Amino acid sequence: MAVRGPVVSAVVAVGGLVGMMTVNSVGGLVGAGDDTGQAATSDVAATSSATPETTRPVETTPVETTPVETTPVETTPPEEPPVDEPAPFPAEAVYAGEVDGGPMTIAVAIKGEQAAAYLCDGANVETWLQGTALDGRLDVRSKDGANRVIARLDGENLAGTATVAGQELPFTAAVATAPAGLYRGEGAEATIGWIILPDGTQVGIATGPGGSEPAPRLNPERGAVTLDGRRVVADEVAGDTTF
Repeated sequence: MAVRGPVVSAVVAVGGLVGMMTVNSVGGLVGAGDDTGQAATSDVAATSSATPETTRPVETTPVETTPVETTPVETTPPEEPPVDEPAPFPAEAVYAGEVDGGPMTIAVAIKGEQAAAYLCDGANVETWLQGTALDGRLDVRSKDGANRVIARLDGENLAGTATVAGQELPFTAAVATAPAGLYRGEGAEATIGWIILPDGTQVGIATGPGGSEPAPRLNPERGAVTLDGRRVVADEVAGDTTF
């Protein structure tokens, strides 16, 4: 009797092999199946069929910055040199003295904001001036504007510059307490000016039709002189005197 078992087994094995090869010719290489019976595709097939991923823009959250408050640095400006403000004049005063290095004598009378002055050399040069005494500054001029005196207080004295005939003459004049001071007399044909210094020295000029000459000596107590046989009254000149 023939033995058939081994032959059958061989046939089955050959048939299974043929079936596997048939599947491979249709679907490609097939690996071992998973637990569900599905065959896993190869790495090459998975790579070629995968959909490329798109890159998503990275969303950034803006960082809120808090402004830094800075405190301004206070700088101290450099100190300016103090302004040398002139001292105010007294309500009423008279100053008299000699100019520096010259034969001229000066007298200045101040009253309120007005001022009058007289300069002479005691021979033939003289000038009368009027102006102001404001904010501690004296500024007087002759009627024709050719002569001028500017001054301010230097302690108790009056110091400044007199400009006469284009020549600048510095001076310092002390307070002239009566009977020292400035006097003026006007007659019919003559005008006389006197400056009496604090030490009693007198300097003045009398001007008339015949020209100029030294003024006659004045006695302040009498308040008058005689010139060419005529009496001339001498009046004290104040800052508000007009001439």
